[in-house]
Amino acid sequence: MADQDALLKPFRSLSRMPAVRQLGLLIGLAFSVALGVGLVSWSQEPNFVPLVANLPEREIPAVVSVLEGEGVKYRMQGSSLLVPAGEVHNLRIKLAGQGLPKGGLRGFELLDEEQGFGTSSFLETARFNQALEGELSKSVAALDGVKNARVHLAIPKRSAFLRDRTGASASVLVSLYPGSKLSDVQIAGIVHLIASSVPNMDSDSVSIVNQKGELLTFAAGSSSSNLSVSAEQRGYARNLEEDYSKRIFELLAPILGAEKVRAQVTADIDFTAIERTSEIYGRDNASTRSEQISEERSTASGGYGVPGTLSNQPPPEGVIAENNAVTSTAVAAAPERVSKQQTKNYELDRTISHVNEMPGNIRRLSVGVVLDYREQISESGEAERVPLSDEELQRYTVLVKEAVGFSEARGDSVNLVNAPFLSLPEPEALPDVPFWKQPWLLNVGKQVLAAVGIALLVFGVLRPVMKSLASYSGPAPGLVGQVPGLDAPAVAGELQPGGGLANVGTTGRAGLPGSEADYAQQLAIAQNVAREDPRRAAQVVKGWVSEDE
Repeated sequence: MADQDALLKPFRSLSRMPAVRQLGLLIGLAFSVALGVGLVSWSQEPNFVPLVANLPEREIPAVVSVLEGEGVKYRMQGSSLLVPAGEVHNLRIKLAGQGLPKGGLRGFELLDEEQGFGTSSFLETARFNQALEGELSKSVAALDGVKNARVHLAIPKRSAFLRDRTGASASVLVSLYPGSKLSDVQIAGIVHLIASSVPNMDSDSVSIVNQKGELLTFAAGSSSSNLSVSAEQRGYARNLEEDYSKRIFELLAPILGAEKVRAQVTADIDFTAIERTSEIYGRDNASTRSEQISEERSTASGGYGVPGTLSNQPPPEGVIAENNAVTSTAVAAAPERVSKQQTKNYELDRTISHVNEMPGNIRRLSVGVVLDYREQISESGEAERVPLSDEELQRYTVLVKEAVGFSEARGDSVNLVNAPFLSLPEPEALPDVPFWKQPWLLNVGKQVLAAVGIALLVFGVLRPVMKSLASYSGPAPGLVGQVPGLDAPAVAGELQPGGGLANVGTTGRAGLPGSEADYAQQLAIAQNVAREDPRRAAQVVKGWVSEDE
């Protein structure tokens, strides 16, 4: 029974308080309890980390349904989905097993969606092109160093006339990871990948741009193509120089040490393309290929001339010679006709040469090598650095010339210098993470702060309030003597050893403000009693103290 009275005493005291005080006390208690619950919840709340960043809006319901099915708390922060840090890896594995997230672009899965009965051929073609763009974007994004990719296709409408047909074209936007760069081989691979996936598309019709707006491909015959060729030439020269430097390093490093050799090579390369065609005829050893000889001979006999009176003449008269001989001149005979023709063809020795000199010939090499001093143990037993001898330098120079293919006819030069290298400072160890920056300290701090807050609420707010409620017993006994119509003997008779007042008769309470009276008025009366009769006030306080004990 006593325990029950002790438990009910605070509530009885609360019921005897003024209404304003009761309301304020209840509000304070409610606020304290809410603050304590909030501290406990805050201390038990886990750290949230991003599960998926830049999650498309159409995939949020699917991912959220998986999290709710697993009973995992989550938060949305912009386009990122946050989950407790301890479960992020398991959740990523579960999402990957269900094919989530699918990514911002969709490929041929677009064709699996239901289409309306009245879908036109234009919409079907557009959907197919969109699906093809998505598949190509996924393929390009799968390359090393590529963070994201977008492919845009320009496929013209088919025409029945050949002269009206135009080829397709494509543009690619690639977003690279910080520090990544696409090599020439990767760029060529992307170009051929897209050109081979789209009908009637040439490789020259594919353009690739990075996230900085830099064009990575150049069309043939354009001014930018010349810049591309120059860049390729510089790249070829740089690779050749690095190859020669690597040869020198690999040759001397095992002898002197990897940190004691520095080599640089400069190559003067001729990128001029020369094409020559020559035809040479030999003058000696000519052979007859064909020979043709034609000969015609004719001899006259009998009549000569055109038949008729002119040719039918008597012989001329004889002429007396000086020696008295009689001679006669005969008729002159017709002359012989001889015709001879000879043609002879010779097979000449002819040589045709076609020479195509490719660019990239080395015109001159300039090699510079620096060697560090050699370390040796002195007589005192200490390590010291001494220069290399002339014989050693000469021997190393010969090795370098052999490594780079030195040619004096080209004007190559090799300079080998022996100089002391500056000793590099040893790298400092990374400082330990301070105690207050440890990741586990945040969780411990939250728990400690929550415990301190709860202790302050219990011992600083709740305990004093409950104690005051337990000790509150209504108006002070000293107030009775100051009320008109209530004499001191009556009050003394009603004062019990506990220091409180017993039930006072209605006569004595006639002029006393009731429990519903204003608290300020009662306080003023109590102060007045303490000033007028300090002894009686001290007796009342003594009774209260003895009651608490």
